[in-house]
Amino acid sequence: MFKKAIMIAGSLGIATLSAQIQLTVYNHGEALVKEQFKTQLRAGETTLSREDVAGSIIPASVKLSGGDQVQIIEQNYQYDLVSQNQLLKKYLGAEVTVIQQNGDKLIGSLLSYDNQTLVVNSRSGTEIIQRDFVGSIRCPVPQEKLYTRPTLEWRMNVGSAGTYPMELSYLTTGVSWKAEYVAVLSADDRVLNLSSWIDLNNRSGAAYENAKLKLVAGELHRARKPRDDMRGERMALAYEAKRGPVVQEREFFEYHLYEIQYPVTVRDKEQKQVQWLNPKDLQAQKRFIFERGQGEFKNVSVKVRFKNDKESGTGLPLPAGTVRMFKRDVDGAIELIGEDWLGHTSKDDEVLLSVGEAFDVKGKREVLDRRTKSTKYREEDIRLTIANRKDEAVEVDIIEHMGWSNWQIKDSTQKHEKLDARRAQFTVKVPANSEKVITYTYFQTYR
Repeated sequence: MFKKAIMIAGSLGIATLSAQIQLTVYNHGEALVKEQFKTQLRAGETTLSREDVAGSIIPASVKLSGGDQVQIIEQNYQYDLVSQNQLLKKYLGAEVTVIQQNGDKLIGSLLSYDNQTLVVNSRSGTEIIQRDFVGSIRCPVPQEKLYTRPTLEWRMNVGSAGTYPMELSYLTTGVSWKAEYVAVLSADDRVLNLSSWIDLNNRSGAAYENAKLKLVAGELHRARKPRDDMRGERMALAYEAKRGPVVQEREFFEYHLYEIQYPVTVRDKEQKQVQWLNPKDLQAQKRFIFERGQGEFKNVSVKVRFKNDKESGTGLPLPAGTVRMFKRDVDGAIELIGEDWLGHTSKDDEVLLSVGEAFDVKGKREVLDRRTKSTKYREEDIRLTIANRKDEAVEVDIIEHMGWSNWQIKDSTQKHEKLDARRAQFTVKVPANSEKVITYTYFQTYR
């Protein structure tokens, strides 16, 4: 728990109250802040102020409730914070005293100001003063309240005096999270040791001390304003979104929610990491993939594949994040071999991570001949060449992109698999320091 200042108008003065904070962070960069506290309220109309709210708050999302006895009449968000120029703006036309750095004093009405000058109407005439030469400016006692922090204020009617449990909630931008994964590939490329951290970034303009932290993974639909009204504050509806003692995972609506199992302090302008997936060995495969060749040799892609089930993977929903892949060198040192973005991944999903391009395995695709009859068919003779410059044999998946419909592969020197309506795959084994050539005829009808 931590202390927050709740200011109550009238004879009650200022009460310092304990508040319980819950922070639910969504992966699109917004957070739902919820606070529960108790406060004394007098009967009749009164005012309640709440300081230290997030500077990035979405005012239209604010909701304060205190039971049937408390009726909210009006709600205001004060964000015109005190600064030198803001004060000068309030005193335009008022009498001010300007004391310059050399000790000279000038008294008169403030006519205008900017970042370079002050214009003051004194008894001796209109004076233009360079602000670089100003030591201080004395202003009258302000007639209105000055705000040093973003503040929420409410006017309310209270049925009877007493202590009321209150609940405040609002959305704020500037808080985001993502998963960061570390994956270490074994020497034989068959085991991937995977661990993960939750990376939380707070730039909302407020700190959340000892908060109950929840993280929601999934794509929420966001309401959009018409094109002719894109300015101002955004309206929003928010949805609140198991692994070990630190983070518990569970389904929530059509999303996944990750709850930290201890109070977390999230300071403003802080980036925090919380470990949620302890290192786990996954059964993996390294694959060489050649796709979209264009007549010249190009390096084939290297990818790592695993199935995210209980038998060979984590068996847990994996939130989106960057996967950095490493491997141990012969001296035992860990070296980076590549990184990829992992989208939201359900349990039992197939995962294919891009590592990079193979230095010594290349592919080439050539169109040897083309025959067409404009209204009936199209036919091409294709040659695929895989060159293996390594001292060990490799297996390469060749992905060929076909037409939209009515296509077939004829006279092929290698068996293929039809992946879907537009793709076919050849899988070839290429001995060390050698090349493998595949030829086939692609035939498509226009009927």
